[in-house]
Amino acid sequence: MEIVTLSEVKPLWIHLDDEDSKPLYVQVKEQIIRNILSQTLQPGEELPSIRKLAKEARTSVITVKRAYQDLEQEGYIFTRAGKGTFVKEQLDQSVMERNEQAFKKKANDLIEMGRSFQLTHEKMKNIFESCIQERSDS
Repeated sequence: MEIVTLSEVKPLWIHLDDEDSKPLYVQVKEQIIRNILSQTLQPGEELPSIRKLAKEARTSVITVKRAYQDLEQEGYIFTRAGKGTFVKEQLDQSVMERNEQAFKKKANDLIEMGRSFQLTHEKMKNIFESCIQERSDS
């Protein structure tokens, strides 16, 4: 794989929500995964250093370090000592499976939210189908 080193590493727009129940490192990780799977971040593209991203996201170095460690273990990124951290090429089947898993996770989050609002399964299903229909009509 070719490593694309940009003269200036493209900034990542990470939005951290202190009111979100997810830990900050998970929020960072999920947003980077979303950028990789949507191909906003390309294979071989260099990510900001841990310190730089922590500063940009206004969070601690420890938070970003944990997110990067998880991303590396899950096969989304790789680090070259002295060179930086880069987006790993995703195999087509792997990307499809990860997209489906990401979608399923969001769906499960919505189901939990619906339950907390005391919505029935039927009501949640109708809302979801209505949203799909609205999107396909436009």
